[in-house]
This record gives sequence, structure tokens and C-alpha cells, in this order.
Amino acid sequence: MSKRDHWTGIAHRKAPTVTEGDRELRRCTHLRTLIAHASEGFVVIDGTGNIRVLSEAAVDVFDIARDAAVGAPIETLGCTQLQAAVRSALIDGPDARTLRITHRGRHLGCTVTAYSDDHESGVAVVVRDDSELFEQQERLEAILSSVGDGLIVFTPDDCVTFVNPAAVELLGESLLDAVGNQAPLSGLLGLEPADASQCMPCWQTRACGVVECPQYGSEDLRCWLKHGTPGPDGEALSFRDKQERCVGCDIRAVNGPALGDPGAQGTVEIEIAEPEHRFLEVRTSPVTDRDGHYLGCISTLHDVTATREIAIMKNEFVSMVSHELRTPLTSIKGYVDLIVDGEAGEINDVQREFLQIVQENSDRLVSLINDLLDISRIESGRVHLRIEPLEPIDIINGVMGTFRTYADQSGITLTARIPSDLPRVAVDGDRIGQVLMNLTSNAIKYSPGGGEVTLGASHAGDFVEFRVTDTGLGISEEDQRQLFNKFFRVDSSLTREIGGTGLGLSICKSVVELHGGAVSVTSVLGEGSTFGFSVPIAPSELIRMPAVEGPVKTHGGTVLVIDRDPEIASLIETFLIKRGYDVMKAHTAREALAAAADTKPSLITLDVLLDDHDGFDLLQHLKEDPATADVPVVVLSIVTDEGKSLRLGAADYLEKPIDKSRLIKLVDDLVGAKASPVILVVDDDRHIADSLAHTLRARGFAVAQAYNGQEAMQAVEATPPDLILLDLKMPVMDGYEVIQSVKGNAETRHIPIVVMTAHRIDHDKTDILKLAAEHVSKPFEPETLAMRVAAVLGADEELA
Repeated sequence: MSKRDHWTGIAHRKAPTVTEGDRELRRCTHLRTLIAHASEGFVVIDGTGNIRVLSEAAVDVFDIARDAAVGAPIETLGCTQLQAAVRSALIDGPDARTLRITHRGRHLGCTVTAYSDDHESGVAVVVRDDSELFEQQERLEAILSSVGDGLIVFTPDDCVTFVNPAAVELLGESLLDAVGNQAPLSGLLGLEPADASQCMPCWQTRACGVVECPQYGSEDLRCWLKHGTPGPDGEALSFRDKQERCVGCDIRAVNGPALGDPGAQGTVEIEIAEPEHRFLEVRTSPVTDRDGHYLGCISTLHDVTATREIAIMKNEFVSMVSHELRTPLTSIKGYVDLIVDGEAGEINDVQREFLQIVQENSDRLVSLINDLLDISRIESGRVHLRIEPLEPIDIINGVMGTFRTYADQSGITLTARIPSDLPRVAVDGDRIGQVLMNLTSNAIKYSPGGGEVTLGASHAGDFVEFRVTDTGLGISEEDQRQLFNKFFRVDSSLTREIGGTGLGLSICKSVVELHGGAVSVTSVLGEGSTFGFSVPIAPSELIRMPAVEGPVKTHGGTVLVIDRDPEIASLIETFLIKRGYDVMKAHTAREALAAAADTKPSLITLDVLLDDHDGFDLLQHLKEDPATADVPVVVLSIVTDEGKSLRLGAADYLEKPIDKSRLIKLVDDLVGAKASPVILVVDDDRHIADSLAHTLRARGFAVAQAYNGQEAMQAVEATPPDLILLDLKMPVMDGYEVIQSVKGNAETRHIPIVVMTAHRIDHDKTDILKLAAEHVSKPFEPETLAMRVAAVLGADEELA
């Protein structure tokens, strides 16, 4: 037979038949091999509870020979917990259950699953040795348990997985009941739940049709936590990526505060009442894996109760000390000022010199106390800012006027460099003026004679930056880093000679930051320094409220002075009588109410510290009583709560010791405005407005100044004037619109309007101009215009 015939015969021979049993045997062999080499152990128990399969790994885990275990009851393994789970699974059915058991010093993780088919039923057990993992977890929990701050660990769905003993001590034993359950942090802290009524799913808010997005249809609206949702550019992002790239997302801005946004809020301070009254600093930080997926978060609870109590004690101490110092200082400063002014008779030059020394040192003591109180108020959040749109040039010019004489006496050249096109800034004029005056005062004090101090400002994005530059001694880089810290002072012979508390720059920094700005300093030793600060530009919707200033010559009136200290009440009485006012005094709330009811005063000064009543309650009563509701009340007190005073209706607030000139001007403006016709001068040319205001006040009118139509309408709505002097060509809102608004309102149409303009009148708007009482062409003499105003009002000859 040839080779070809041999191989052909082989090829045509019938292959042996492979039966289904052979295939099943092969599958079992493969499965047995996989089980034998798996790291997990496998145990199969039949319906009677006998072991049918015990893998090599399971033999090692349970430390038993296979021959002794296979065919024997499950109890043979000697593991009571597993035995109970298997017997229960045989009865309860196929639901899988996971349990952690301890067996012969090992920590085992087990999954127990019942099975059943047409031929048989039983239980399959997968078991693994987690001893090393358990030991690592124990070490981790031991570390977390030893941490002094409270720790609460959450899963992505707000399930609490761990709390350490410090957290239990802070929040009570009930915190342990939350472990293993969903419990948002706000509920654990006993806080009111956030309002989630405005929260909307991202796919609804944006009418999204991307149904394949992992967030689409999710019950958890925190889309920024979910991996794979698209970011601003449509790219699928992890949680870690979205922390940086979805910061400005409008959906996150609405849903985050209500639903929880780990890591977004930083540290917040809360106050809890149970189980003990405490102050806690709470910080929630997200936990991510190496790929940036969100795994949950950890909330840290830091007990700051002792710190806050110390701060409260400090504030109470400062308030007490300031009270005990400022009360006698009010009398010392007030009566010395009266003697120096000659109110107690003539004094010789030596007496004047000695008394001026007392004046200067009492002023220094007042300044020190005010600095301490400012720091205390800033730290306790009790600073009240009256934000309004102001011109930077006005702020700088005010400071220039204050320090011009002082600079000349010190041999310093004081100049200002201000662009004419700077936008308005949104600030509290008094507070920012205080900052600029502090920096200017320092620049003059620390500059040698013959130097120069320059005040400037510039526009920088959404801010205006103010600068004070001097040619003084300069400051080292090391000292620059500490300049704005409380009580820090550069150590040099000059600073020791000048003295100071080291609080001024710290106060400046705090005030600027309260406005949303920042401070800065650049300096070179021996060449000088530049201190700067930024404040935000005023938004268009923020409108200045024109203040009403009383006439130069007041017509008198009765002022009710309420003060529990008879000496201070007599001091205020002396100030006001010399100014031409009649004065009534009351030392208790009972006396004050009776005096206010008997003779309706033109103005009330009120010290809120009264022996028989709370002064704020008295203020509220005066404002709620129709008989006294319209009487302006000026709070004069050592209690530093300006915000509460103004909220309750006070016209203004002055701290003791009393600044005589500020008190007199305030009373003049308030009483004069009530006793005299009020003229609203509206002109965008400030020189014209100032000239008219000066002339009108000198002739007995009270005046408010507005520099555009919006400010004019703000003033009209707040306190309708007796007459309006109105320029036609103005920015923001012109004079024609003001006339239409005033004359179109039934409550203000009676107010006469005198139009003054240098421009050609728009003939298309002559019908609007007919609503005005008179027209005056520019230029004009302020005296002539004042006489026409008096004629329009029908004022008497004495006023005119």
C-alpha cells in the first residue's frame, strides 16, 4: 500500500463520538481547576446540610482535611456563625447575604447564596480570609478614633459608615444610631434642613435630551458628584475635574447649598444646643480615588467653644473697660472743651496751655479706646456699613482738607493725583474715609520734614484702588509681612517716639475686607512707602441718598436729652443752649416718656443705658407711638450697636465721648430740616450745586443735593421736598424724566419745580416743561435764584 493510500484511509476513518457526558465532564474539570486555584474558598452544601464540595482555599481557611469534611454536616467546620447562616439560607431561599465572621483568630468575609433546580437544592458559600484587610481597617479606625476632632464618614448617598469617639462626645450617643443609615450632616447637627424647593434636576433645567448621561433620571440631583457627566465643554468628567471646572455652574449654585456640596463651603461655624451648648467649626472634605471618582466625604468637627467663650469674655471686658473709661472721659473732654472755648469765662495763656495738654491727651485716650472697640466690633461681626455710591475724588478731597494744616505744620507737601473719569465706588463713606485718613496720618507722621505725601486713585477692573505714597523712612520686607497684624509696630527710634497702639493698620485691613477689597504695601528702606487698598465699583442699581442739611442759621427748637448721668446730660444741655436750642432733660425712661408726651420736642438725644428700662425698647416705643414717630432720635451712647439703633428708627448714632462739632451739625441739620422749607437742588455740575446749596442755607432753607435724576427721585420718595431746583441735561435720568415722574404721582405733583438750564430747550418736550413753576437760564446769580425760590414758596421776608 502506498503512503498516499495509507493517509487517505486514515482520513476517511470515522472519528470517535464525543457524548454530552464527556462535555459535562470536561466542564466540571475546568470548573474544578478554577476553584482549586482561586484565592477565595468555595463550599457547597446540599439540601440536607451536608458538605459536597470543599475547595483547597476553603480547606486552608477552615483548617480541616477534605476527607473529614466532604459528606459531613456543615457543623463539622466548627464555625457557628457560618453554620447558622447556611441553615437559615436553606429555609429562607435564594437571597444572597454577606457576613463577617471570626474563626480561629481569622477574620473571614463570607457570601452565602441558596440555589435550587429541578434536581437538587443547597447552599453555595464563598469565603475569603480578610484578616490582613481587617487589621488595616482596625489600625485606620484606631488612628481616626485617637483624633481629637470629631470625624463622621459618609458614603456618596449620605450613609454614615464611621464616627469616632470625639464626634460621639460632641453630638451625643444618639450619633451611634446613625451608623449604617442615611443621615445628612445637617440632621446630625440638629440644624434646620435646607430649603430644597427650588432644586431642579439638571436634565430638566436645561431641557437635556442626552438620555445616555449617567445623571439622566437620577434621584440624586447632585450631578457634580457623579462620574462621567459632561462638564461645560461637553467632555465627560470625574468629580475631581468638576471641582475645578464646574465652579461657576448655575445648577450647582442652586442645588449645592440645599443638597450638600462637599468641599465647596470651606469651614463654617455653627452653634448647637444639644447635648451641650457648643460652638463647632465644621469642614466637609470629599474623598476621591486615584482616578478622581467620588467615594464619599468626611466631616470634621472642631470644638471652638472655649475660644468663643474667651472671645466673648474679651469683648465683655473691652466693653466694660470702655464703659468705665468713656463715661468719665465724656465729662472730662466736654467740660475742658467748654473752658478752652471760653464758655466758663476768660482764661490766661498759661491756663490755656495746660488745658490744651489735657485736651490732647484725652483725645489720645479716646482714640485708643475707639481702636479697641473697633477691633472688638469687627471680630464679633457687629460693624454696620452704610453702603452708598460715592465719588473717589470727594473721599480724597475730604481727607486733603482734614490734613492740609497738619501737613503744612509738619513741613510736608500734601498733593492729590486723581483721574477725572473714575467711576463711583460702593462704600461706607465714614469707614473708608477713616481708612484713608489713617494711612495719610501715618504717611505724614513717619515722613521727615520737607518730604511729600501723595494721595491717588486709579481704575482697576471692578475696583478702584486708592494709594497713599510718602517719601519717608521706608519699611523692611520682614516688617511688611507683619504690618497689618494687630498690635504690631515697626521697632525704630521714630516709631517709639511717636507712639501708638499698633491697631490702626489692622482696623484698616478689616474695614477694606468688609467692603470686599484688599490692602497692599510696597516699600523700600530709606526711600518711602506706598500703602494702597481697593474697593468695589458701585453697580448702576445702587443710588446715593441725598442728605438734607439744615440752614446755616437755625430757628431754634426744643431738644429732649435723655441720659442717666446728670453731668453728661448737663454737658449736652450746655452745648445746645449755646447754639440757641431749648433743652429738656430726662434721666429715666419714665421721665422721658412723660416729657415727650407733654411737649413734642423737635429732636431727642438718647443714651440707651438707662437704669429703669432698656434704651432700645424706649427707642422702639417712641417710633411706634404716632405722637413721637416723626421726632428724629439721635442715639448718644457708649453702647456700640449702631446697626440696631438705625434698624429701630434712629436718625443717627454718635459714640461717647461726644464730638461737640458733630453733635451740633447733626442737630442743626435735623432740626433745621424740620423747621425750614427743604429745597432739593438737582444738578450734575457739583460746583453749581454746592454754590446754590450754600446760598440757600445761608438764607434759612434746608437743602439736599442730587447729582442726577435717579438720586433726585430717591430723595423725593424718601422725604418729599418743598421745592425742586432742576437742571435738564443730566446723566442717568434727565430733568424731563424727573418732571414727568414727580408730576405724574398724585402724592408729589404739588411740589413746585424750578427748571434751570444753559442748553437749548427741546421743543418736542415743551408740554413737559409747562409742568414746571418757573424757568431760569444759566448763568445766574445764586442770590437772585434764592430770592425767586422764596417767592415761589411764598416764604416770609425774614426767611427770604
